[in-house]
Amino acid sequence: MRQALVSIGVSLVVLLVGGGLFNFLANSRPAPVKLVKAEQVKTVKTRIIKNGESKTEISITGRLDAKEEIEVFAEVGGTYLGGKKPFKEGNYFKKGEEMINIRHDEFDLNLLAQKSSLMNQITLMLPDMKTDYPESFPKWQAYLKDMNLKENLKAFPEPASEKERYYLSSRNIYNLFYSIQSQEVRQEKYNIKAPFNGKVSASMIDEGTLVRAGQKLGDFYNPYFYEMEAAVNLKELKFVRPGSKVALKSSDIEGDWKGTVARISDVIDPSTQTVKVFINVRGQGLKEGMYLEGSIAGSSIDDVVELPRSLLVNDKSIWIKADSTLALHPIKAIKFTSQSAIVKGIPDGTEIINEPVVGAFEGMKIATYQ
Repeated sequence: MRQALVSIGVSLVVLLVGGGLFNFLANSRPAPVKLVKAEQVKTVKTRIIKNGESKTEISITGRLDAKEEIEVFAEVGGTYLGGKKPFKEGNYFKKGEEMINIRHDEFDLNLLAQKSSLMNQITLMLPDMKTDYPESFPKWQAYLKDMNLKENLKAFPEPASEKERYYLSSRNIYNLFYSIQSQEVRQEKYNIKAPFNGKVSASMIDEGTLVRAGQKLGDFYNPYFYEMEAAVNLKELKFVRPGSKVALKSSDIEGDWKGTVARISDVIDPSTQTVKVFINVRGQGLKEGMYLEGSIAGSSIDDVVELPRSLLVNDKSIWIKADSTLALHPIKAIKFTSQSAIVKGIPDGTEIINEPVVGAFEGMKIATYQ
């Protein structure tokens, strides 16, 4: 029994000594150091803004159509005689050059007969005129002497009085004169001449063909003068004016061409919200139906700056540096291109962030590259 009590007492002493030693060691150990996370600073590129003038460019595409193009019709009937050059597709004619000659021998003889009748009527009238209107007799005598039946009639001498005018009318002089003039105009329609320098794009007759009045003979166009129709977005239309210069090129052939805005439609396409702009283009190498692309040199904008579109936040603001932190600054986008935007509303001297910043937020600490 005594031995058991001694064992218990020894155990208690050991426990007490061990507990005291643990507490001593625990209290003597230094307190753990609390780690403080350092605030992250983003290093970015910046740019100082300087507003100025910006020239706008509007990208366009379109198809060429001949500006000068006509359908050739016959106004008189007869046999097509041909000419120095046949009226065939691809043949070139200068302005005023005969393209189509229709036989008109019978018509010419009939016209000569009418002119002869007029000459005879004037001859019969002269004796009475010498007596009744001596002051006008020399003028009519000279007119008769100069009259050439193979040439178009010249204008009659002006009557010296109303009485003389009535006298001439009673002799049927004016009726014959205007009837012959009408036939002279018709005579010219037997020889169809080129109204401008151009080429035949379609021919529907062969030499010896019988031509009827009202029959279509072919198509004729100017191969160096074209019109291109392009669609311009309604937002960009305010920068385009008639007379604006246009630079054009083709993706299929080499070459650069210059054009001018000729006119602008007032009708808006409701499905695309675009307006038609018509551009005059001249030059070698152009073909009807060819597609061209290019840009219109629009009007200039003052007090703006051009920025990459990647710098814009929702197209309404940009990041700027404000006391070593990021801040959003509102802007007004005036015009967009595929890669850039022309904006207003940034004061001169503002330091903007000149590169996209991943995870950017207002108040974010930043530093700039030296």
